Amino acid sequence: MANSEKNKATVLNFHRVNHDDGGMDVDEFRRKMMFLKSHFNVISLPEMMQLITEKILPPLSVVITVDDGYEDSYSVITPILDELNIKGAFFITTIGIEQGLLWNDKIFNAIHRTSKTTIEGVLNRDQSIATKEQRKLAYQELHLAYKFMSLVEREESIAQLISILDVDVSDNVFLSKNKIAAIKSAGMTIGSHTHQHPILTMENDDDALQEIIKSQKILESITNNNIQYFAYPNGKFGRDFNNNHKEMLTTLGISCALATDWGCFTEDSDVLAIPRYTPWDKDIARFGIRLCHHFNKHKAQGHE
Repeated sequence: MANSEKNKATVLNFHRVNHDDGGMDVDEFRRKMMFLKSHFNVISLPEMMQLITEKILPPLSVVITVDDGYEDSYSVITPILDELNIKGAFFITTIGIEQGLLWNDKIFNAIHRTSKTTIEGVLNRDQSIATKEQRKLAYQELHLAYKFMSLVEREESIAQLISILDVDVSDNVFLSKNKIAAIKSAGMTIGSHTHQHPILTMENDDDALQEIIKSQKILESITNNNIQYFAYPNGKFGRDFNNNHKEMLTTLGISCALATDWGCFTEDSDVLAIPRYTPWDKDIARFGIRLCHHFNKHKAQGHE
């Protein structure tokens, strides 16, 4: 085995399966998990952290992580992983437990459920949503704009959008407490993804800390375990989180935190900014080729 493949892991990042936004469907997810199980060493996140310290991480090690906490984590993803004896890690944005959806779902539902054909006065202009393609483009634009707002500004902007479009955006697409507990009972790892999914750099330090603490406490009450794992919303170091946030996690007993910067995890990596990567190819062969290329290309990434 080439040196580039030894004591190195790739952490793969997934979100929803079988959602109507054109993303990954159930068959694609299952085929990819079966492919990984056949050709790579699929290990759990806790196993990765243990084996890396012992310097005995198997070649071509892969870890499966799932962000946000939608209901399909329970009804679709966990059963497939369980069937293949894969132990994934699920990072949950806990406000969804209370509200049944997240901020981005409110935007999506507002645009796609309204009977209006124009969004008036949002982002300083009127925007037509008369066609399916226009609604898709409007969602993409508003999602990007609202993502990088502070929580207060984001909430106000979404409330304004809902009022303008005069629509009910309520939904029930998120995990319940019982389903989170069931995922944990299936041997999966549960981690925090903040309470309201803010870009941490857009909040002052006190508010950012409370976002992390609140999600951690909610999940600990559900699982009856300490929450030691964390995934940064959006997850780009320097833009979405920084060293202040890493220090917060250390004080709260978080042992590792996942970013979305590209790279492999090695013994030299920063355990509070572990890179994640997901090949986007739907074709399984291309998916595998790109993943192998990733192992060979990327070296350890750390943040000082």
